[in-house]
This record gives sequence, C-alpha cells and structure tokens, in this order.
Amino acid sequence: MIMEKMMNIKTEGNTFTKKIGQTVYVVRYHFNENAKETMQEKINRMLVTEASRQAVY
Repeated sequence: MIMEKMMNIKTEGNTFTKKIGQTVYVVRYHFNENAKETMQEKINRMLVTEASRQAVY
C-alpha cells in the first residue's frame, strides 16, 4: 500500500487506476488460469521482444 501511495496508484480487484496530471487512467486486467508461463516469464518475454524490435530500427 505504501508503494501504491508513492506511485499515485489505487488498486481494487482486477483494476488499478493511475492519475497523471488531470487524467485518471483505469486499467482492467485478467490472467489466464491455464497459462503455461508465469507473469515474470511473460514480462521477460515481452521485454526481450520489445528490445529486439528497438534494435532493428
């Protein structure tokens, strides 16, 4: 909760809100319970993919 206050984020259930300036963003998320990779593995895969795209340009 302390980190949420520092980052100006409010979480509730499967949503979180983030206020940037005067705009409030509401993000809803869900997870596939049958997923074959962990969230950390997914994030790592996405980072590698994005980094390889940046290297091409």
